[in-house]
Amino acid sequence: MCPSCDKAKLRVRSLLYSIPFFNELAMFSMQCPLCNFSHNDVFSAEQRKPARFTLHVDNPELLRARVVRSGSGTFRLPEFGIDVEPGPAAESFITNVEGVLQRTMSVVETAIDFAEQPEEKAKGVEILKMMDLAIEGEFRFTLVIEDPAGVSGIIPDDMSKVKYEELSSEEASKLKGAPFWLDVFREDYHKTVG
Repeated sequence: MCPSCDKAKLRVRSLLYSIPFFNELAMFSMQCPLCNFSHNDVFSAEQRKPARFTLHVDNPELLRARVVRSGSGTFRLPEFGIDVEPGPAAESFITNVEGVLQRTMSVVETAIDFAEQPEEKAKGVEILKMMDLAIEGEFRFTLVIEDPAGVSGIIPDDMSKVKYEELSSEEASKLKGAPFWLDVFREDYHKTVG
């Protein structure tokens, strides 16, 4: 039953999606036909280690690099001062680097609308201008994706352009959106370390 209206059965769709040189993913989509509640997620069809992918976008071609973000993935755009961490209802997506910028721009636009201080609004407008330049290939930036479940990633045509690092259990436990087993590890780790 739908967790939002509790009046209709959810429509659930699933699909296995294979990304060359990366992973086979199980994609799920749930939607309520009455209240339009929806939720999407991506899971790895195989066991993955916690990971960080870093891509320095210094060429407009890299804007087309595929990006997979699971519900447990955090993405960072350091040059813009932006970190997007997953919340309890974080949805996954598959897009490209340009798509990540566009998704982020809509959040920045909303933040500008709600900003109370003129300095905050001005900073938001400045970030949007930099992102526009980035989409046009005229501003170099970095995209970092970290995922304690190892499902998220950045997949350019030339894999030598992306830096892949396995995260330690300690690093993974500090990320928001960590799977339950990492939350348990986090509590045990902080108890012993202090």
